[in-house]
Amino acid sequence: MTGAEGKADPERFHALRIWKSLDHDRRLKAAASFWKSPAVKPPEIDIAAALLAQSLRFRPQSIKSAPLPKRASYLAGYAGMPDHLAANILFAYHLAHQIPMMARFLDLLGIAHEEGRIQDETPKQEAAKLAPAAAKLYEEFDPRDVTIYLETLVSQDDETWGALAEVLPAHESRGSKP
Repeated sequence: MTGAEGKADPERFHALRIWKSLDHDRRLKAAASFWKSPAVKPPEIDIAAALLAQSLRFRPQSIKSAPLPKRASYLAGYAGMPDHLAANILFAYHLAHQIPMMARFLDLLGIAHEEGRIQDETPKQEAAKLAPAAAKLYEEFDPRDVTIYLETLVSQDDETWGALAEVLPAHESRGSKP
């Protein structure tokens, strides 16, 4: 997705746009991951429950006490998703379902991590270093999952991962929407 001048579309790297690009199955998996992730803090759970309750005309407690598949379905279908909530859902999804890919990418870059979670401050990454690591991920993992992961990295930390915007267009046909 590039603009008229060949530059990356800045909207591409918003968490909400990434969330909206997910197919239904990935949204359900991501939403379920959000509700059960120990990495998601209680205030975010409360915000999600309040937003869903308002939308569905339920009480927040009814949302929080609903069975996980029901909560996941509500969240996956929520039309009023704010960007910050989408970012938290994507974070939980990757921690629950994409650890091998995350760990492999960081290993390829020589970045210290624990199960795909970066432990220390990470310096800005250059496209020349990111390109071969991204290419390897596209060879080893589902291309759509790789694109979602790399876009999510940029959305969470543009300063460190912004050069991925230069790398992703080379893989567009492999990781495009199904």
